[in-house]
Amino acid sequence: MITHAVGDHTVARTDFDRDRLLGLIKQNLAKELSAYHLYNILSIYLDELELFGVREIIDAACARDRRHYQSMLKRFYQLSGTFPARIEEFDIKLKDPAAMFSAVHLNIKEAFEKTVEIKQSTVLGYTRICNITLGRDRKTYLLALSILNEELELKTWFSQFMDARYPEIDFSNPLL
Repeated sequence: MITHAVGDHTVARTDFDRDRLLGLIKQNLAKELSAYHLYNILSIYLDELELFGVREIIDAACARDRRHYQSMLKRFYQLSGTFPARIEEFDIKLKDPAAMFSAVHLNIKEAFEKTVEIKQSTVLGYTRICNITLGRDRKTYLLALSILNEELELKTWFSQFMDARYPEIDFSNPLL
């Protein structure tokens, strides 16, 4: 069982809205989960095209987002956040529709565009977390800052990928 004592004690000594922080973390957890799911779909498609160099980058991004999700989820619980144990109960109302998507009708171009949107959204979310925890909750701040830097790298890579020309990829081809 994850202890709440350390996170609660740290936050209790400061003057910021813990519920707001937990809400921001919860939103970013949903975005990380969405990105992870999308990477898996892209990975399968890129395997079929035998684009292993691009696939390796997608796999690295997938592993990073899984680590982001796991480390931020642990911090969320340390701050006494409650999170559903079942995915069906993962009911998060986001102002940002980029975090959730339906992959059924996406083509490869739309999937990469959606990835860039999710990365932009997570960058904004982690920036907000950093802004409200700076000087108040060092552990959450350092974790969010570390993740923010990795998210910026991923966003840059996906943006550059979209600007590059890959004649071997039929971007209009449906994923599923």
